[in-house]
Amino acid sequence: MRIAVCDDIPKELEKILAALDVYEKAHPELCFEIDEYSTAMDILYAVEKGKEYDNAFLDICMAGILGTDVAEEMLSKSPDMGIIFLTISSEYAVEAFAMNATHYLLKPFSQEQFDTAMSRAVKKVANCDVISLPCVDGVYRIRIREIVFIESQGHYLMLRLSCGEILRMRKKIFQMFEEIKKYSEFIRVGASYIANLSFVRKISVNAMNMYTGEKIPIPRRSSGKVQKAYMDFCRNEAMK
Repeated sequence: MRIAVCDDIPKELEKILAALDVYEKAHPELCFEIDEYSTAMDILYAVEKGKEYDNAFLDICMAGILGTDVAEEMLSKSPDMGIIFLTISSEYAVEAFAMNATHYLLKPFSQEQFDTAMSRAVKKVANCDVISLPCVDGVYRIRIREIVFIESQGHYLMLRLSCGEILRMRKKIFQMFEEIKKYSEFIRVGASYIANLSFVRKISVNAMNMYTGEKIPIPRRSSGKVQKAYMDFCRNEAMK
């Protein structure tokens, strides 16, 4: 599990890292890769450069910016990333859970409370589906949630991943959709695209604007169907 920890108070950062160490020693079957950050700008810069995490511990009240704002930016890159907020006040609890936070820890927290939060985070990662993709330069194993969209270009498919990488494979788009249509976040958009609705930032009559910056055109004949599918997806996600 790739974990980011961000708190601008050194002693608080140390407490989180110490609690992580205790949890990891109690669960030898798990392996953690942990990056620590002392400012919000540092973690945002790392994410902008392509760093990805399965889970992030974020202090809510940091100098110059709220942890919820940091989380929003990070989630725009990795929508399925788990967020555990830490704060001395419950003031932001509603906003935090509206962002589908994994957990909300009030400081000071006990090891037991921390372990509960971590167990939820571990379960969330364990439930992620992985798919094997035979691409032109080798076979890749990636998480379904990493695929932003798939574009058909001639005899090849171009798979845009959330980390910015583009995979190239020789396959028809209808064949690819048959493989992944069981995942509710994917939808065919016209003859050339499969889009992951988790990455849609804005949808209009004729286009999908993705969090990664790309724009997917929506054919006029299927505009209503695509917009309805997106609204249904958002509604279902909110009810989980």
